[in-house]
Amino acid sequence: MRLSDIDVVAPTTLQDALSVLHEKSGKIKPIAGGTDAIIQLKDGLLQTTALLDISSLGGLRYILREGPRVCIGALSTYSEIIESSVLKSSCPMLVDASKTIGVVQLQNRATIGGNLANASPAGDTIPPLYVLAATITVQNHTRKRSIPIEKFFIDYRTIDLRPDELITEISFETVEKPCDATFLKLGLREAHFISVANLAIWVRWGPDGKSFSHVRVAMGAVAPVVLRARKCEDFLRNQTLEDAAVWEAGQIASSESSPITDIRGSAEYRRAVIPSLLYKAVHRLTESRRMWERS
Repeated sequence: MRLSDIDVVAPTTLQDALSVLHEKSGKIKPIAGGTDAIIQLKDGLLQTTALLDISSLGGLRYILREGPRVCIGALSTYSEIIESSVLKSSCPMLVDASKTIGVVQLQNRATIGGNLANASPAGDTIPPLYVLAATITVQNHTRKRSIPIEKFFIDYRTIDLRPDELITEISFETVEKPCDATFLKLGLREAHFISVANLAIWVRWGPDGKSFSHVRVAMGAVAPVVLRARKCEDFLRNQTLEDAAVWEAGQIASSESSPITDIRGSAEYRRAVIPSLLYKAVHRLTESRRMWERS
């Protein structure tokens, strides 16, 4: 099917969009920035005769702080996330992860909600949202549902989103002292690349300032869905952060992964780089802690 043969419906309000989804449930596919969907349509990976263009729904484009939580409208673009003063102060990790996504032209179009709906295990903002314990809000014409992010992703490119629902909001708690978080990714070149592997870590520093009292680690592109490294987390909790211990934690994380071999890297290579990613991430957090103490 040619793209010119596809019908496009472009509502201007959220309620109109949800009404169309209800009326044509299962027969129409939402599209936001289109940075993934258009390619999938051209390649025959996405089959539909109708598209619901939601890019004009301004009510889903916002980044707000509400008490201890940050709320991001699903149609917020990565450029808006990168420039957000709210996120720069309350969750710079998400800003840093967004900067690694594609080129500026793509960042101007791609949306955080679209990235979630695309459900690629290599999506660069998904591991940060995992360690932030984000909540995904979805909505149809009569109700809303709030879904913990780990339950939202079911399997490879399979999510808990019904045919008549849209993702409307992503929310999470702010990252403030004594908590910290960081993100790293590895690719085949220096810029504009899809991750071979990526990793996010969120920590709460213990009273001694030398160990983590709480820790979450999430890895991308090393399993069918983004993966929490729970055995690694258990090992790191209250562990003195000596080099040997951190490296062992990375080995544990690697053993929890289940990567595949594809054009970007072998399964063996992906497993091998996980300890290095974790080691660098923990080193970055310890440097950040030292800066806190000096300030």
